[in-house]
Amino acid sequence: MRSPKTLFMTSKIEFNDLNTRTRRYRREIKKLIDRIIDSNRCLNGPENKKLEKNLLGFLKEGFVSIVASGHDAIFLSLLSLKLKNIDEVIFPVNSYPTVFPIAQTNAKAVPCDVDKNGLIDIKEIAKKITRNTRAIIITHLYGLVCDVDEIKKVIAGKNIILIEDCAQAFGSQYKNKPVGTLGDIGCFSFYPTKNLGTLGDGGAIWIKNKKIFDFINMAKSYGEIKKYYSMFSSGHSRMPEIQAGILNVYFKNIEQDFNKKIMIVKYYKERIKKSGLIKYLRVLDSSINSAPVQHLFVVEVKNRDKLQKYLQEHNIETHIHFPIPVHLQPAFSFLNKKIGDFPQAERLSKNILSLPFHQYLKKNQINHIIKLIKRFYA
Repeated sequence: MRSPKTLFMTSKIEFNDLNTRTRRYRREIKKLIDRIIDSNRCLNGPENKKLEKNLLGFLKEGFVSIVASGHDAIFLSLLSLKLKNIDEVIFPVNSYPTVFPIAQTNAKAVPCDVDKNGLIDIKEIAKKITRNTRAIIITHLYGLVCDVDEIKKVIAGKNIILIEDCAQAFGSQYKNKPVGTLGDIGCFSFYPTKNLGTLGDGGAIWIKNKKIFDFINMAKSYGEIKKYYSMFSSGHSRMPEIQAGILNVYFKNIEQDFNKKIMIVKYYKERIKKSGLIKYLRVLDSSINSAPVQHLFVVEVKNRDKLQKYLQEHNIETHIHFPIPVHLQPAFSFLNKKIGDFPQAERLSKNILSLPFHQYLKKNQINHIIKLIKRFYA
């Protein structure tokens, strides 16, 4: 019979753990679903209104509009700017999901290189700005936070809209303010694995300007100013009541979940430092003046592919976020960029590895992961 220690050593450490959270709230979620079924209100009901109230309470100011996904949040934000084909939108070239809604607009997507932590490079932003630049999307990738004040200095007086892609950063702060409320528009995703994730999909937009808020609310519902009275042609973007309700259930313990993630990041860093791995492994980090709630724990490593294979062989699940920069994607060949045009993003794409990370990860699991990594480099 195997000892408990042997069993642990051979058990798989999942990259994420949705099952534990779902089991914890299963009874409450089942009651919620029954209540929604009985209400005969599947969309735009009280759970959506409650979620909007919860988000406004968390973000403190401005306006919030609930939408179907993080993708729709960015797309509708750009749609509100009524972009023309000469208008340009700057975005970080390593942020794979961010570019797709830009490509759906009339605007020209302008990729920008990133810094050593995978966040948009502020000096490179300055080089990309032209008289046609209408918006900059900064991505708080992995939950790490961009240096927003420095970015604002670069665009000061240029009439450029600052959009924050906070799909991976709900809960992170910059100078004691929630990300998503630092620019003109903030976009959030509630995909299942996110810091606040439902059991399907969903998104939200934070808006500073009331006129933009009003436009987005029409644009997410056929351009209607009232039912069956459309001011302009548009699609629709709705979050089902069940998904909004699940988010409201999870919202009750959101700070507790955030604190657990913060402690896990701290423990990972302590173990990496004490193990002497810093000559083989670098932790991607947030900007100064920030308090990140990370969605992913990402490291830059030597011999990434071999290390990933080694960890897989030892039942440790890892991922790469993201393996191919946007300018090297076949879908974006029209950008007319080549290998070498964005050296930082290209280097990171070859070397980064996302280690298992979620609020239910145990210290002994982290110890095991670090022990295996140290053994690989020995």
